[in-house]
Amino acid sequence: MFSDEEISILAAEIDAQLLELRSLSGDAPLKSGDREAQLVKQNQAIATATKEPAKSFLQKFWKAAKADLCEEDGVLYKQWKKWGDLDNKETISTFKGILAGLGLSGNVLPTVIVAVTVIVLHIGVKAFCDEYGDRKENS
Repeated sequence: MFSDEEISILAAEIDAQLLELRSLSGDAPLKSGDREAQLVKQNQAIATATKEPAKSFLQKFWKAAKADLCEEDGVLYKQWKKWGDLDNKETISTFKGILAGLGLSGNVLPTVIVAVTVIVLHIGVKAFCDEYGDRKENS
């Protein structure tokens, strides 16, 4: 369990990385190739922490998170649909459980939570679900 202070630190790191990414892209919608190029820092953090390619890990994460994130009755899906954004603290809490279920713990857990949250928020929930979802499973 993260303390309130740890959650605040992780939320601030998410905001800082998102601000950095938004300064690179402005308000223009990103094509898939542009997203890959911009999310190098996050993809590298995932690959280093999980010892597997980021794309492969994100597909596993999608499978574990799709009920909350990609399906209409999911808690985070409803929040995204209503506000076009996710609350960092609620997202951290939800993703922590999902990532722990995938076997992550210790020092790698905060790193991966930040990276995954930044990726999801930067590209958007729908784009994340489309990019890493069912269609990618069969390719």
